Amino acid sequence: MQRHISLSLNILIYAFFVGCAGQGGLETDHAHEGSSITLWTENTELFMEHPALIVGEEAAFAVHLSDMKDFKPVIQGKLTCVFKKDGGESVTVVADAPSYPGIFRPVVKFKQAGVYDMQLKLQGEQVSDAIRVLRMRVYTDETSVPHAVEEDTGEELITFLKEQQWKMDFRTEPVGKHKLSASVHAVGEILPQAQMHAEVPAPVNGVILTDQNVSLPSIGQWVAKNDVLAVISPPANTESSFNSIRSEYLIASAEYERAQRLFEKKAISQKRLEEAKLRFETKKAGYDVVSRQVDFGTSETDNGVAAMHFHLKPPIDGIIQEIYFHLGMNVEAGEKLFTITNPKNILLKAHVPVARIAQTKNANDASFRIEGYEQEFKVSELNGRLVSIGSIVDASSRTVPVIFKLDNPDNILKIGMFAEVSVKTGETVETLAIPNSAIFDDNGTPVAYVHVEGESFAKRALTTGITDNGYTQILSGIAEGERVTTIGGYQVRLASLSTSVPAGHGHEH
Repeated sequence: MQRHISLSLNILIYAFFVGCAGQGGLETDHAHEGSSITLWTENTELFMEHPALIVGEEAAFAVHLSDMKDFKPVIQGKLTCVFKKDGGESVTVVADAPSYPGIFRPVVKFKQAGVYDMQLKLQGEQVSDAIRVLRMRVYTDETSVPHAVEEDTGEELITFLKEQQWKMDFRTEPVGKHKLSASVHAVGEILPQAQMHAEVPAPVNGVILTDQNVSLPSIGQWVAKNDVLAVISPPANTESSFNSIRSEYLIASAEYERAQRLFEKKAISQKRLEEAKLRFETKKAGYDVVSRQVDFGTSETDNGVAAMHFHLKPPIDGIIQEIYFHLGMNVEAGEKLFTITNPKNILLKAHVPVARIAQTKNANDASFRIEGYEQEFKVSELNGRLVSIGSIVDASSRTVPVIFKLDNPDNILKIGMFAEVSVKTGETVETLAIPNSAIFDDNGTPVAYVHVEGESFAKRALTTGITDNGYTQILSGIAEGERVTTIGGYQVRLASLSTSVPAGHGHEH
């Protein structure tokens, strides 16, 4: 159970001591004047405001209760408040239902001055809880109430009302220690794997005719190895050259088959067979290079003479990144026509400062963030692994490349993206940490919004360290046990820019 107490800025509060009580409730051991109190239990958040408690005068309490399951207001249930003085009277008041969603308004009148313990018992289908507040002081008359003294906390508080919190997605959590994998920070980039990236050149001189390329693929289209990228009509001398390669291959194949039959009949020597085999394999290698790149097709010219054209096929499955020609264009052999990338498997290249490269010798994983996405990606969760740690230092940046191979199933990671990388060193540390969602960039300084009390927040500048598994190490700025805003921090940030109390305050105080 978390214990936390916070005070109104306008009222003097005596020294506090927080202690846990049984029965799933929470105790506080304080002296109170008119003040506000904020407590968190496992089930509820209590933000209670009340005036100075004076004998014979009705005191209206504003008891704000939030359901810790979703940080929404408690909208049903009965609240019983019991005030008990040691050796004295016991006063009980009941609020059968909230007077406003999330707000109960019990009114109590005391007959005796002194110090009372208060127990709040919430009973309902939505949530049930028991909270104890100890040593609430009741004064004899107004003259015995201490004068209010403004408390100087040294930081400017941001007002963000309960009604605002309840109407949006909102959540806080206590700052605690987490086990994080130690890491080295580096700038990185997303690159294609060598075997998953290809530049496709023209295999022959020729022209890319419009009528033969009506189904030309477009940039961004997925193509497979058997698809036709483009049809090239070559000049006659090129046709002769490729026909010659194919003919020589077919002749060598026939000669090798004949040599095998003759050898089986012992009509030729082993040497003759091996010579035929060598010629066949040589011609086949040349033909295979051609056949992998192009497909032979025929069409008839206007005079009925057959003409050869070449079906250019992609060497890999992938997405067309660039097209470097237009229809009707004459191309030369070797001229780049297409760039194709298969983004399903990619590389993450982290440029690690040479001064920290020794820490990566046992690197086994990395997490990273990319432009355009708030989420953190993890190499191991993308079926990735370390490929290599470079052996050459870049002279200009004084960094060493550390490269990971990983899957990219949803094509979220785009080739050429830059990344902020944390290369895991293989060591684990237990350290104070908060969720990444709680951290905002404030002109280059990381900040978080601490929930000081029910409707008051403080912006804290942070010194951060390791980032791992959705959490970031906090070296300074927030203390253990404080509560940090993990969802809704952006709205708190906007509230800090406003100089007026938002309309629709809604409190029935």
